[in-house]
Amino acid sequence: MKLAVLGGGNTGCCMAAEFTLRGFDVALYDEKSYWPEHIDGILKNGGIVTLTGHDLTGDAKIYQITDSLPEAVEGAEIIFISLVIWRHQAICKALQQVLRPSQTVIFSAGNFASIRLRGILGLDSPVVVGEMMGNIFPCRMLSDHTAIIAAKLTGKMVAAFPAQDTPKLLESVGQVFPCTKGQNVFETALNAPNVVVHLAGSLLNIASVEKNPKFGLYKEGLTPSVMKCILAVEAEKRTVMDKMGYVMIIHSDHMEKVMQYDKFPELDDFRRLAGPSSRLHRYINEDAYSGDAMLLSLGERLGIQLPTLRSLINIASVINDRKYAVEGITMDMLGIPGDTPETINQYLYTAKLDWQSV
Repeated sequence: MKLAVLGGGNTGCCMAAEFTLRGFDVALYDEKSYWPEHIDGILKNGGIVTLTGHDLTGDAKIYQITDSLPEAVEGAEIIFISLVIWRHQAICKALQQVLRPSQTVIFSAGNFASIRLRGILGLDSPVVVGEMMGNIFPCRMLSDHTAIIAAKLTGKMVAAFPAQDTPKLLESVGQVFPCTKGQNVFETALNAPNVVVHLAGSLLNIASVEKNPKFGLYKEGLTPSVMKCILAVEAEKRTVMDKMGYVMIIHSDHMEKVMQYDKFPELDDFRRLAGPSSRLHRYINEDAYSGDAMLLSLGERLGIQLPTLRSLINIASVINDRKYAVEGITMDMLGIPGDTPETINQYLYTAKLDWQSV
């Protein structure tokens, strides 16, 4: 089976290597203008990525590395997209021209991009569109052709948009790695660890970040006070998740283990993951714009106050000269109707308003 991975960053290269070691033919794609140096390093190494860490390990020879989108997706049964959120709209428009009816598209991390792609393809398109809960796994490129995956890939929550297509998504993506069913793409996206961990952890360490571009949040930045802020955001998120009837994945337990630096040596590779490197790093700029802005927006739609989260988004907006709560991914921006859990979840299931369903 051929798979396509769109995006040549840390996650894209690690996915391509992981899937190769799982026995699939993988096409790794990125636009030439976005190619990071390690793509050239992989090519110079004969297309081989040396994968280390906590999942599959070994030398993975990537089947195809290309800057041609049509070549990458041609014949691919599943297309995995791992791009920063600023590139989602462009890749969705480009895919409209090259997708075939039998293909499946899944985003990692999703950040509600499946809603954008479905809007471009239309409800009549048989292409299955979905996303994962957060990123597929924590990972980094260590050199031009060496990478590390810091956690084993098991039981990833996925959902389609509309959610009535989730069984098809599970059947397709389940051929590649174990998946569990999410109620809809809100449940998957809002359960990403980024939503509660990244913004709080990064902003409370911003002085250290700006003094040291090689700062590592999980090695240096988790303290009792930082954890109190993470726990406060998690508690606020729970009020929204409970109201919506969603499963709530707790991430603070893992962070508390990571924070005990002299214990849990099995977490040392995770602790060594770099970032954030600046105020514009994705831990701040992307997460404030996407998952955190949407959580705040959904809370407002439901009449739920999220004061800690709002404060963090406001601080991120000040230091980056942005207005994340207004210009980010929100209910209005995605055209999500309804102000009750029932109407919102119904729309996420069918992608239709009630009057369109009859």
